[in-house]
Amino acid sequence: MKTKQLILNAAILVMAASFSLTSCRKDNDKDNDTSGAEDNALADKSFEDMGQMSNEAASGGSGSFKLGGSDGILSHCATISHDTALNTILIDFGSTNCLCHDGRNRRGKIYVTYSNASKPEPYHYWDSLTSITITTSPTDDYFVDDHQVKGQKTVTNNGHNAAGHMNWSVSVNGQIVKPSGQGTITWTSTRNHEWLAGESTPFIWIDDEHGVTGSCSGTSAKGTPFNVTITSQLVRKIACPKHFVTGTFDFTPGTKPVRQVDFSPPNNGACDNIATVTINGKTYTVTMK
Repeated sequence: MKTKQLILNAAILVMAASFSLTSCRKDNDKDNDTSGAEDNALADKSFEDMGQMSNEAASGGSGSFKLGGSDGILSHCATISHDTALNTILIDFGSTNCLCHDGRNRRGKIYVTYSNASKPEPYHYWDSLTSITITTSPTDDYFVDDHQVKGQKTVTNNGHNAAGHMNWSVSVNGQIVKPSGQGTITWTSTRNHEWLAGESTPFIWIDDEHGVTGSCSGTSAKGTPFNVTITSQLVRKIACPKHFVTGTFDFTPGTKPVRQVDFSPPNNGACDNIATVTINGKTYTVTMK
C-alpha cells in the first residue's frame, strides 16, 4: 500500500538561473552566473529529501516502518530505529556510502522527533498539530554524495485552512559543506505547503496537487547572497512531477537584477517545460531543463 508524499519537493525554485533562453543577448550583456541558483537547489533538495525520508521511516505509525520500497528514497542499507519513550526515529545509513533508490549515496545519521500535545501516540504527519523536527548531529555527520548536510528542519501540521485544505508550515536552518574544500552553503527557508487535491484518496497519489508559498535565502559557497520569494502560489500536479504548472517567484542573485519567473504562460496549468523569465522589464520564453 502506497503512502503519499506530502512534503513537496521545491528544488525547482532555482530554475530561473539555469534556463535556456530563446532570445539572443549581446555577449557583453551576459548574466550567466548560476552558482547561487545551483547552491540553492542543492540545499533545497537535500533538506526536502530529509522530510520525505522521515515520512517513509514512520509511514505506518509508531510500530510500522517503511524501508526499501522502490517508490521511496530509503533502501535496505539504511537502518531504522524507533524510541517510543522519546518519540524519536533514527535513520542510520552507516559509516560507508549507502546507495538509495533516488541514486544518491548517503552515510551518517539523521534524527526525527514527533510531538503532538493534542493526542496520544502514534503520531502521523497527517495528524493536525503534529510537529516533526528533523536534525543532524555534530557527532554523527550526515552526507549526501559527499556533501555534509547540517542543520534542522521543522514541519508542523496546521490542520485544514479556510479553503478546507490540509497544510503544513515548513522551516529550515542549515548548511551544506561541499567536498574538497569547495566552500559552505548557508540556507534558511520558511514556507507553507498546501494539499490542494487528492486528500480524499489517501492511497492514490497520482491525483494529488500541492501548492507552496513562502521564501528562502542563503549564501552560496562563493559567498554570494541570494533570495527566493514566491509571489503567486506554485502548484505542482503529481501526474506532472518535473515542473510546476502555475505560479510565480522572484530570484535575486546578489546585486544582480531580479529574475521574475512565471510557470503559467503560455498554457496556463499545462504539463509542459515552458516558462517565462523577466529581467529588467524584458521577458524571455524559456525551456526548463
